[in-house]
Amino acid sequence: MLTHSTRRWLAGLGVAGAFVAASASPAIAAEAPFEIETHDLLVAPGHSDYGYFFAQPTDHESEPKFGKTSVDVDFSAVADFATLEPAWGWTCDVSTTKLHCEIDVEEGQSPWFDYLVTGKDDAKPGQKGDLKVSVTSGAKTVSATAGVTIAEGVDLVSDPTTEGSGAPGTRAGLPGVVRNAGETAIDGTVLVVQAEELAAYGGDYSNCKSDEWGMVAFCRFDTKIEPGKSYKLSEDLPIKVSPNARTGAKFPVALDWWTTDDWDLAFKDWYQDEVKPGKGEKLALVAQPTQLARVPQTDLDQMNNFTVGTVQVTGDNQADLATKGATASGKKGDVVNVAPSFTNLGPAVLEYQGQSTPGIRLEDLPIRITVPADTTAVEAPYDCVPFTPNAEWDPWDAAWGEPGAKEYACQVLETWKDYETNYQFALRIDKVVPDASGVITTKLVGDPNKSNDTAKIVINPTNAGGGNNGGGNAGGGNGGGGQGGDGPSLPITGQSTGLIAGLGALLLAAGVGGYMVAKRRRTRFVA
Repeated sequence: MLTHSTRRWLAGLGVAGAFVAASASPAIAAEAPFEIETHDLLVAPGHSDYGYFFAQPTDHESEPKFGKTSVDVDFSAVADFATLEPAWGWTCDVSTTKLHCEIDVEEGQSPWFDYLVTGKDDAKPGQKGDLKVSVTSGAKTVSATAGVTIAEGVDLVSDPTTEGSGAPGTRAGLPGVVRNAGETAIDGTVLVVQAEELAAYGGDYSNCKSDEWGMVAFCRFDTKIEPGKSYKLSEDLPIKVSPNARTGAKFPVALDWWTTDDWDLAFKDWYQDEVKPGKGEKLALVAQPTQLARVPQTDLDQMNNFTVGTVQVTGDNQADLATKGATASGKKGDVVNVAPSFTNLGPAVLEYQGQSTPGIRLEDLPIRITVPADTTAVEAPYDCVPFTPNAEWDPWDAAWGEPGAKEYACQVLETWKDYETNYQFALRIDKVVPDASGVITTKLVGDPNKSNDTAKIVINPTNAGGGNNGGGNAGGGNGGGGQGGDGPSLPITGQSTGLIAGLGALLLAAGVGGYMVAKRRRTRFVA
């Protein structure tokens, strides 16, 4: 199955995946049951970059059935200025201009092929050619092309962090700075802004396009970025702080700088109808004359042109979290289900706090659940992780949902007023003890009512309503947390629509597109 590593901290892949999928170019053979999607590359002399292509069923709803699959790539058209080699995962024969690779694809999976293109030291910017790609499976062959262009290597750099603040219902400002760390002038740049619903882009600049929610924006600057110089946005980037935002919350906003050629290549086929330009004045950088004749340019290091902005919410708008316990009964050896929960009584929205929140510690997770005495958690929700005080942890590699712990810390998704979130556990009764108790506790800075922050989880209660902080049994199936209530539809948040950081790196990191297409097509990829 496809695996990949990103080169930046990230909180989600949704937008990046849509960009990758939209910028790919499909090719379909007559009557073939599958199609190929490819993308083009810009490569600087003496530097390397990853390319990829993948095959998927023509009927996007069908189950992939590839079996033994071969890939052929003819790179003779680029051999004068670049080399090509397979990256990993396939058995390959490679010559000076061609490669042939094979793999057995498991049922239900789709083939994904990564390759490495390196520009020769004597390559000249502007040289270009096409890779001829063929995929054969089930006696059917589909062909496609992928372009390779030699580009001038440049290096955009931005500050790693920037900060702003604002009260609910107001606008915060984020400064933005970009520098040219190379020796060659850079002919224009594009700023990609990725924000969240509760702290969204709020500009109306004519050279910026954004979606209707302000969660993504693209600002294009024709300014020449001279070597060794810094350029600051003429105005701080306006961020709309939602009236529902919680005081004390910190929302990430990503500022990612691209060369115009890298941008045009990655986004040339993206559905631009989804974003609209503003009607106001232009957002500007320091004015410089524009070079008329030029060659393509590609950023040699896309790890250093990315800024994580933080907008802190001021004012006085808090969220009151009220816990609800659970009860269950059984004999020794029985497995019973409990679902302790909390409800956000508002008035503020509780923002996502969990795995992809930058800098979060285990102690910072807002929900703590202690398993009742004389029971064992045989199933735990994947929103929860075993808790050990002061333990070092990596939220991306933590034991989420691991059974057997006595205490758990749990993350929360974005939770609007009057919504309830439950955490479902399956507990084995090791010893029958009346009123065997555990607790659910909330820990949220600024919570105005501490009296409802704790509720009991009781096994074999002697008082039928004793475990629920006011009554009612809590149970249900096993698995992750759930939410209920009669309010407006909850936005999907956290890793889905939280900060999508490192878009440039994601587009270039091998394998990211396949993950998203697999998610979209309900298929899996092998590489």
